[in-house]
Amino acid sequence: MKLLDDLIKINTYQGDYTEMIKCLVEYLKSNTDCEIQIQHISQNKANVIATFGNPELLINCHMDTVKPSNAWTLDPLSLNEQDGKLYGLGACDTKGNIYMVLKAIEEVKPKDLMVLFSIDEESGIKTGVKYFLESDFKKNIRRAIVCEPTELKLVSKHKGYYSFTLENIADSAHSSMKSKGAIIKAAHNITRLDELGFNVGIIEGGTAGNVVSQKCTYRASIRTFDKLSDVVNAIKSNCRETTIENRFNGPPLINKSPLFQGEFHEVDFWTEASLFQEAGVNAVVFGAGSIKQAHSEDEYVEKWQLEKGIEIIKNLVKSTPQI
Repeated sequence: MKLLDDLIKINTYQGDYTEMIKCLVEYLKSNTDCEIQIQHISQNKANVIATFGNPELLINCHMDTVKPSNAWTLDPLSLNEQDGKLYGLGACDTKGNIYMVLKAIEEVKPKDLMVLFSIDEESGIKTGVKYFLESDFKKNIRRAIVCEPTELKLVSKHKGYYSFTLENIADSAHSSMKSKGAIIKAAHNITRLDELGFNVGIIEGGTAGNVVSQKCTYRASIRTFDKLSDVVNAIKSNCRETTIENRFNGPPLINKSPLFQGEFHEVDFWTEASLFQEAGVNAVVFGAGSIKQAHSEDEYVEKWQLEKGIEIIKNLVKSTPQI
């Protein structure tokens, strides 16, 4: 599994994709007859697009991973195999699926297919998929498979993901004045947000323990089937005197008529399949690995899932749309 080992060794969580792009291009040139195009986005950031023939079907894998925590007991940038499990940063989410797709297209030699290796899914406000969907590369694409860890299940529905930066302001003063500072205002708002199902992951504010806080900024997100406008209205109704900035707008995926054969499922996590669906491309989610291992220490994917996934991808690439 040299290819997967090569992919695992590459650090993409710091936003520099140079080495990963080189690895993908060299592999595609050596093992397929696709046309390779680089969609440059910014310094050290670019999507890699592999095109076979005249495709209406696209497969998407994101190149980046989250940053490894200090809780790893194995080297996160090295592939380790134990008891049928393949350990390494991104083995599950989603370098294992990059490996699976590359092996599948190497073996099946597709006639009409586009493969998009995209950037910044884990951390970007504007991701590589969004840049792709704004480009001419997308114009003939009708169907998309977005690779994420679904345990080899086809997924056609999931909640949206919305992220916000919120801020409260107050007049600073000596703490003896017993004024209600920005942190106190934020604390009441955060309690309300928690009751509404939001996650508040970052809080910043204040300058000293004996000074009434003048500003408090916090980051909140929610997973829901509601529209962005409804979510914003809920924040406004429950968090008064609060500045609201939408950081990330990830709509829900609701694909009622997938143009693929199979049984379809719903998952709790968000994927970029919803961006394709919103842009008029019929999209589903599929991949090896479990979301339980994604973003965790000692992340792994089961080897049998990659092997079976290769065969499933080969069949999906060869199949005709369900009309």
